[in-house]
Amino acid sequence: MTRPLFLKHLSTPRPATAAALLCLAPLGAWVFAVLDGGFGDRSWAVIAGAIFGVALQRGELSLVRAWRDLMALKDAGQLLGFLAALAVAATLTLGALAVTGGGRPENARIGPVDWLLPVAAFVFGVGSVIARGGVMVHLRRLSEGSLVAIPALAAVFLGFVVAIVHWPWTWATAIADAPTPWLPTWLGPAGTLAVQLAALAGCAAMLWRFRPPAPDRAHGLVHRVFVQPWPATAAGALLGCLVAASYAAGEPLGLIAECATIARWLTTMIGLVPQELPGLDAGVAGLKAPLLQGFALTEHVLILIGFVLGAFACAVASGRFTIEGFTRRDGVEMVLGGVMIGWGAMTALGAVTGEAIAGVAVGALSGWVFLVFTSLGVIVALKLDPRSSVTAPGPTRPERES
Repeated sequence: MTRPLFLKHLSTPRPATAAALLCLAPLGAWVFAVLDGGFGDRSWAVIAGAIFGVALQRGELSLVRAWRDLMALKDAGQLLGFLAALAVAATLTLGALAVTGGGRPENARIGPVDWLLPVAAFVFGVGSVIARGGVMVHLRRLSEGSLVAIPALAAVFLGFVVAIVHWPWTWATAIADAPTPWLPTWLGPAGTLAVQLAALAGCAAMLWRFRPPAPDRAHGLVHRVFVQPWPATAAGALLGCLVAASYAAGEPLGLIAECATIARWLTTMIGLVPQELPGLDAGVAGLKAPLLQGFALTEHVLILIGFVLGAFACAVASGRFTIEGFTRRDGVEMVLGGVMIGWGAMTALGAVTGEAIAGVAVGALSGWVFLVFTSLGVIVALKLDPRSSVTAPGPTRPERES
């Protein structure tokens, strides 16, 4: 069957088309700046979302892939990319606090460390393996034309609904009285930064012998930026800068807040939860999920739109946009894994970017706990499911001439 011409066009590297698409982000930010009377949360959300999508698509960052590559291929490139994201985000965020003498940032991702956090993080990690990626990975895949992301993302939302339904129990038994350790309380911002950078440097030293070869520089700059995949360390560094910039803008970076808000609205509308849910209105660990009064283009919606725009533009630039279907078994795995991801993210109050990277950036112990137990869940699930469809890298699409 012949593909429509526009699909053939999108599956061939088109850097110029992608550059035009990316111009929509600053244009949208300008429109919202006019509507809001100045560059505010919504303008920043469009820009931040687009940069987020660019970093994830160009570096193909995925915690599941990171551990799979190390375990199956002895390639630590992706893990080094995540270490770069953590190091850059912490250096810029804690460094700014150390220089300015600032206290605990408002809306910071400093979460409660309770008995349920490691459980939720572990479930999140296992679900990410079953679904072959977390929330941001499936948003990236959707932007690349992968239809398997649709059942996965729908199931993630169902997982949020399940977590919201038992939120009163979660709050009462785990979160309400749990401590929220902030390392700068004891070490100061500079001391916390030094300790965290030392830990990250130690991890990087252990992984260094498994680093990937240097990228091919035979092509020109445009080809290396728009067509070739970026080194994971470059994408991770960009993500770390974005996390720090989001703190400076007053809104921690993350993608789950709108899912939580809509899930709360749905469960309240059908009577599964009461109108008042402790913690979600005022916000807990930088996550707010107020009861919706109606649909609006909030900053949480716009960051998702910006993410899809940025990832789609880069997919077009590199010739990676191709409509791909999925099997019934794929759909079942996406649903099972997606529910686990959604429940784990809501119960842990964040996912890899919002809970781990943004948490470590500001010196929150909860970020480290989430990162360790999510990684443990990923490793255990990869060990228990040795199928090549899970452990082996996907086929590389042939590079086409523009």
